[in-house]
Amino acid sequence: MPNTLYPPLKPRSLGELLDAVLQIFRLSLLKCLPYATLAIIAGQLSTFYYLSQGRTPVLDSNDPVGVALYGAGTLIAFILWTAMLLRQSSIAAGRPVTGSADLLDALKRAPAIAALVLLAGAAVAVFMLPALALAPPYRNAGIAVMLAPAIYVGIALSFSLPALVLARKGVLASLAYSFKLVRGNWWRVALIYVIGIAAIWTLCLLVGEMAAMALSDNGTDDAIARAMTAAAVLAVAAIGLTLSSALTLTLFGDLEVRRMASRPE
Repeated sequence: MPNTLYPPLKPRSLGELLDAVLQIFRLSLLKCLPYATLAIIAGQLSTFYYLSQGRTPVLDSNDPVGVALYGAGTLIAFILWTAMLLRQSSIAAGRPVTGSADLLDALKRAPAIAALVLLAGAAVAVFMLPALALAPPYRNAGIAVMLAPAIYVGIALSFSLPALVLARKGVLASLAYSFKLVRGNWWRVALIYVIGIAAIWTLCLLVGEMAAMALSDNGTDDAIARAMTAAAVLAVAAIGLTLSSALTLTLFGDLEVRRMASRPE
């Protein structure tokens, strides 16, 4: 395969970028599904805990076990997502993928990944917490007002992890680098994210409808039907996560090329 998918040789049009996303997704799907599946499961550790206790699966700040599982599961999910991103970058660049080198690389950077996720999350939360602290009659209005800057910052910092592991930046430098990449391209990035989210949701709905029809037509036992439905949901979520990683990788490469093109040396 020609070495043109990542990093790109030149800035891409919207159509070219989406085509590159689909190519990377297609080439990497089977090799990335294990990471994506484990990431989805890890992200639900606290949910499994609450369900095993016969409780509603909602994070309870008064339950230290649930909070610890939520934090650990989130970190594991981000590490696995990072490993998937590294694997996709190798596949897209035409480099051989051997063993679990990408996972080991992500594990070595686990402290930096944790710090980056916490800082990026705090940067977004700082806009929402004041609104959540308002009295109930004003809370919804406050959330509506603060949602716009929170979304802006969230998108501006969404390439921090690729900057950390692909551009080999430090934690704070990764946050700054992501912001610089998105500056001047925010609306384009937001539009592509909306298209990607719509594609993932469409995929989920289609597979969900197909699974529901198959189960109803076969008169499957309720317990078996629930197990099969859960397996289908897990598979679709893993596929969607793989697609989101391909989208992030492709966008990151395009933004880097655009930044270099606008600042010739």
